[in-house]
Amino acid sequence: MCRYAFKDYKSHFACFECRKTFKKTAITDWVKQKGLDYAYGRLLRVSHTKNQKRTEEELGTTYERIRDDYLEDVAACPQCGVKMAAMGFDFKAPKIDATEEWKVIATLYDHGFAFHGCGCSVGYAPPKKISGLEAFFREHGRLSEGERLLARIQSTKA
Repeated sequence: MCRYAFKDYKSHFACFECRKTFKKTAITDWVKQKGLDYAYGRLLRVSHTKNQKRTEEELGTTYERIRDDYLEDVAACPQCGVKMAAMGFDFKAPKIDATEEWKVIATLYDHGFAFHGCGCSVGYAPPKKISGLEAFFREHGRLSEGERLLARIQSTKA
């Protein structure tokens, strides 16, 4: 059951400098505070439809712009001021002294992996050690077009 669909939850952010996580204002609360709730709601309903461009022009903004403004506004670490990473609701932070696990999480985030699930599962668990990253990327990695082509060529030669 997708538990995040029925209630607004605060967003989870991680500061890789401090090795801490913080829950920040939910985007739905933020758009209400900024007077963007109508535009945000409309853009959510029309995303990936043929009416998306027309709605964006009518409202004078895009979903991506609202999301980026939200992240820019709330993502500063309250402890050190560095911009934090939006990790998703399903993120479970390592202990503060687990420096290797934090390095793994930071590396995964730098490669496009976060924990934006619906409350069921994101489909992967991060490795505990840096040595596990290679296997993780082999199994879950997002390959470039060139890497996919190379893999196809190598598989036809085998």
